[in-house]
Amino acid sequence: MKSLVWLSEVVLQDCGTRCGADTTRDILTVKRRVEHEGESFLTITLPSFGEAFDRAIAEGRLSPSSTPGFTWHRGGLPEFLRGFLRQVFDPSGVLVRNPSIEAIASVRQVCYLFKKVNRDCSAKRTAKAIEGYLNVEKELKEAHPSNDSERYRAFKFVAGVIWSSVLRDLPYGDPWDQLRPKHGPGATAERILGNAKFLLRRWHTRLEGHFPFTEFGVVNSRFLDVEPDQGVPIEYLSPDAETPVRVVTVPKTLKGPRIIAVEPVCMQYTQQALLQALVPLIETGKYTSGRVNFARQSVNRDLALSSSRDGKFATLDLKDASDRVHKDLVYDMLECAPRFREYVFACRTTRASVLGSVIELNKFASMGSALCFPMEAMVFYCTVVAGRMQRLGLRLTPRNVYKASRDVYIYGDDILVPTGEAPNTCVDLEAMCLKVNYRKSFWTGKFRESCGMDAYDGEDVTPVYCRSEQPTGMHHAERFASWVSMANQFYLKGFWKTTKEIRKWIEIHLGTVPFGTTQSEGLCFYTFTGMSTHKRWNRELMRFERRAWIPSLIKRTDSLEGKSEALLKCLLGSANSGSSASSGHNGSTMQNGDPTREWWNFIVPSQRGSEDHLLRSAARGKLVLKSRWVLAN
Repeated sequence: MKSLVWLSEVVLQDCGTRCGADTTRDILTVKRRVEHEGESFLTITLPSFGEAFDRAIAEGRLSPSSTPGFTWHRGGLPEFLRGFLRQVFDPSGVLVRNPSIEAIASVRQVCYLFKKVNRDCSAKRTAKAIEGYLNVEKELKEAHPSNDSERYRAFKFVAGVIWSSVLRDLPYGDPWDQLRPKHGPGATAERILGNAKFLLRRWHTRLEGHFPFTEFGVVNSRFLDVEPDQGVPIEYLSPDAETPVRVVTVPKTLKGPRIIAVEPVCMQYTQQALLQALVPLIETGKYTSGRVNFARQSVNRDLALSSSRDGKFATLDLKDASDRVHKDLVYDMLECAPRFREYVFACRTTRASVLGSVIELNKFASMGSALCFPMEAMVFYCTVVAGRMQRLGLRLTPRNVYKASRDVYIYGDDILVPTGEAPNTCVDLEAMCLKVNYRKSFWTGKFRESCGMDAYDGEDVTPVYCRSEQPTGMHHAERFASWVSMANQFYLKGFWKTTKEIRKWIEIHLGTVPFGTTQSEGLCFYTFTGMSTHKRWNRELMRFERRAWIPSLIKRTDSLEGKSEALLKCLLGSANSGSSASSGHNGSTMQNGDPTREWWNFIVPSQRGSEDHLLRSAARGKLVLKSRWVLAN
């Protein structure tokens, strides 16, 4: 693994140029500390310094106690990055009246550059994360969210009003006619991948009442045991014999991994059916439309940006948000829709396999469940709205629920509420067994953070992240795509030296990369001139074309030969091909035209669906670079 210190050095030089700060000693400090402490200085220590800086600009003061491990100058402020910090704080550490936005952005860029680099955590930190997961389970087992009867009564009333509205178009709250199952592209508890997911051989008896195998597992019941060699042998598992979710860790930051619960095939399959029916209903509901979002992060992002100037909204973040949503809380929240509640809990996995042991789950679901994201968002929404009604002295009526819900915005565990109500909202959330992450929640000062938008006084100060190791060969297709994206983000922010050095590194190992736009196919470098590289005129398609590297999905032989299974997949649609990218809460938000796009958006659209999906499937997360002629735009 090649050191990434050189990238920190060029970023520091660019930041120094932008702010008129001498970075000579800062560069020496980075080199010296990486030499003695290893790259954990870049990936853990500097992000911790950045978090202390964020709190300081929000609270108006930077103190020595908030920056352990960094020496303070005798004239005040830390020695490290002092040239930038002097433009933000006075010598005593108090925030100056008009701090330099450029200096704030530069400090954050230097500190957070390697915060999200894709590396595995140490075994010690991984073990600590698993221990935390188990401790949350113990807390939920001992606690119950209904201790405060008045608060809980308000919560259940608000939930009843909102859910009745969301499910108003479903007869008796029964989503049967809307259900269309789907296999996700990810891992499963049984380690079944690709087309093999359609070879359903196990079904939970708990599912039968609402997701009968004859309706969801096969195209037609005539395929069941018609002939010994063509029938579909199915094993029905009792609750005690059900496959538990498999708890695993995936990279998040070097401080700690993300905990994911990998669902059994049949549970994931039916959860997706509910998810696809439920999300449009929530997004168009009378009370939830524009307030509880799943596809659009832009709502929270834009409000965070404007609130950093006018202070209207606070941004709240929850710790272990998914793992702290009590199953009883979801059960009571859905009291007004008993039929729908039966569907939800029929496809909820009740046990988890952790470090070889199987435990009963008190949480509703961990990340990995298709229903985790919508259910947690609705729990947070109902909790916050109920708390607002109590504080505003509003009677429990549907009209007042609507009134109190207008200033609440939810995207996953990113919550926006009126600034003056933030402390009391935190109390409301924690009364429901949730835990507020106060380090990443802001309601004082002019700093706000939500859904990837970091803002100060109406200005975007979001850093560019280095998300992968340096690519060194053609086998590093995803790394090349990530580094091209990083180079383009730095270019759009005006980091000319950094952009030049990253581009140089890429072209040394990959060859010439053409210029293009945010809409261009394949790997390309952006340019403000609007210049697009083209090499030939295609007479058949009547267009200019250029040669570009295309990150392509690696396909593996994965034949789906059974008549029933192949027909089922075809009728359910290409979305079940297993080659689609993950989206939503468990993965990166990837949108075409977004300058922060990662490898998925560089793939030519025609590659995402495949006509040979019954014979081959994509090897998830594995890419290869192919040189092709594409439209020059």
